[in-house]
Amino acid sequence: MPISKHNQRPGKVKANCAKEVSVLAWIQDAYGNVLLIQQTAGRQLWSLPGGKVRGPEGLKPALRRELKEEIGLTLVSTRVIDLFDRPQRSGLAVLFRTTLRKGKLKLGEKEIKQAAFVSKLPPNSTPSVRYFWRRQFPSAAARGNILDL
Repeated sequence: MPISKHNQRPGKVKANCAKEVSVLAWIQDAYGNVLLIQQTAGRQLWSLPGGKVRGPEGLKPALRRELKEEIGLTLVSTRVIDLFDRPQRSGLAVLFRTTLRKGKLKLGEKEIKQAAFVSKLPPNSTPSVRYFWRRQFPSAAARGNILDL
């Protein structure tokens, strides 16, 4: 049955709206620190490397492309470890535990201001980073483990 404006429930996403899918990489160094990147645009928030999936692109190819664009490194292996569903934004973020080919970070100059392996969550992080951080490090999140940058 088609949805009309008469039988839609308030606050629901329209049936013809597609979710925007993002892919994000959870990359840890040998000490358990997580790689975050700081965006150049807008509020210059810290985020996980990754980005939006384009049209018919697969999730892993999209992650491979985004990692090459943002940090200049090649994906070796990856597996899905979590999801962040944001119905109010019509968004879905897919988190991958990721291993990269060894090499030096080469930041995408247009979109990445800086990158760092961190043990504490920066206060100016994206909602997806805060969500995944709490789920990957539940005891640290409970202690308020925040990094002042």
